[in-house]
Amino acid sequence: MSMNQDHLLGKLIVHIHKGVDLAIRDLRSSDPYVIIRMGEKKLKTKVVKRNLNPVWDEYLTLPVVNPLLVKLEVYDWDLLSADDKMGDAEFDFTPFSEAVKAHKNDDHLPNNTIISTVKPTRTNCLAEESDIIWTDGRIVQNMVLRLRNVERGELEIKLSWNGVRDSSDPGLLSVYIHKGVDLAIRDLRSSDPYVIIRMGEHTLKSKVVKKNLNPVWDEDFTLTIGDPLPIKLEVYDRDLLSADDKMGDAEFDITPFLEAVKAHKNDDHLPNNTIITTVKPTRTNCLAEESDITWTDGRIVQNMVLRLRNVERGELEIKLSWISAPGSRQM
Repeated sequence: MSMNQDHLLGKLIVHIHKGVDLAIRDLRSSDPYVIIRMGEKKLKTKVVKRNLNPVWDEYLTLPVVNPLLVKLEVYDWDLLSADDKMGDAEFDFTPFSEAVKAHKNDDHLPNNTIISTVKPTRTNCLAEESDIIWTDGRIVQNMVLRLRNVERGELEIKLSWNGVRDSSDPGLLSVYIHKGVDLAIRDLRSSDPYVIIRMGEHTLKSKVVKKNLNPVWDEDFTLTIGDPLPIKLEVYDRDLLSADDKMGDAEFDITPFLEAVKAHKNDDHLPNNTIITTVKPTRTNCLAEESDITWTDGRIVQNMVLRLRNVERGELEIKLSWISAPGSRQM
């Protein structure tokens, strides 16, 4: 089954809630985290230390093209050796996408209406029946997944679907985290920095770059945009034996970028590197210098240097770019 154009104007949100009775991979416990994969997309949760019943409570957003299998892998984080696998599970979200197609405009449905029920089978990883329901204006599905290839363990997750509200401008916002510059020292002489991206209820996390005050992450993150919410970035120093230390934060408003997209979405005739508009630093934004929104290589992009707040020093270099939803004009 292929999703039509309407299905593509939205985002699949996977809430990784918690693990239950996971396997021991260290002396008496484990330091578990989850990797979620769909097609070429790969996202990772935080590590919860020394806990066989970890609560992650992380919302990971996946752009959807066609109904694909979503695979989850649980690993035990190790400092001095390769991370040990703690099982895996997968699910086919075709039933969920079919519910979205059939009921996406059913605002009249009573709250907590059960749309359909997915039963455990020999070919799926459900530990029990899973209802797809209409709740608080959204289609959601709670799942308990029994981990495979491991002696024990389950994952509790929830799917939800948000459609893009303005169908004239469907698309995905790519946030490219390039590097940090002159970050703060939080260990003896350096830091092990990583970045957390937050927009509304959604959280994404970069890899950790060890012992580097000028880390290069070179990571792309994709957000499907409904309302133009501010995006916040937080930098932390990864610590093994204590809570991670904060290394500053920054926030930016994507409204100027979205206005540029709306005004120039069909401007294929523009010369490459045309400056559409310039956003200036102010007392209320985190820009370290002027930031041009440009038409570059067939896309609208914006390079930013963000000065970190609530810290003695440090900057982040990032880039925004706009990707049209599949089936619409590329931007």
